[in-house]
Amino acid sequence: MNSKTTKRRQQRPRPASHAPQRPVQPKPYVPKKRTFDIIERVVEAPPPPPVELPFRVLIAIHRPRFRGRAERSVARVGWEITSLLNKQDPVGQCAKAPAPPDVLLLSGDFGRQRNYAIFRAVQKYREQGMKIVGLVDDCEEAPEGYPDSSPANLCDICITPPVKTTDLRELFADLFRAVKGEEPPPLRTAHTEEEEEESEE
Repeated sequence: MNSKTTKRRQQRPRPASHAPQRPVQPKPYVPKKRTFDIIERVVEAPPPPPVELPFRVLIAIHRPRFRGRAERSVARVGWEITSLLNKQDPVGQCAKAPAPPDVLLLSGDFGRQRNYAIFRAVQKYREQGMKIVGLVDDCEEAPEGYPDSSPANLCDICITPPVKTTDLRELFADLFRAVKGEEPPPLRTAHTEEEEEESEE
């Protein structure tokens, strides 16, 4: 008897469940957290432009007659004038911000000072450009005990009374030219050379 060999077809394994497979959803993209370094940058502001101050004059004269002449001599357009009475403090005025005045006109008897104490107290402001004009009886004589404190040494310009308005006006005009390098501005009011008769005292 002829035996026939038959080959059985290999059957594919059936899935355990006939339910349809769900599609696999991709995982949502989660970006990686980045770390940032904080860099502090300090931006320096540019320095403010220099403020141009007016030409400033401080008058500290004891005698009202000469004080009035000094005030008239500096009455020019754009100048800033401060005139002190005898009980006011010129040293404190020089110390005020932003800077000491351009010129201090100081008399030797102002504030009832002794041995030119106020003159000596304001010397440090000369280093900042302040000019001292002294009005004293003797420009060469130093007080007793202060051999280096003669008015000629303590002042940039020393004058003796009596003084006239026209002389002071020309003096301050020259100081303005030296400090600012230009011609002084016009007077605030019209003046003539004979605006007043000033008798010598």
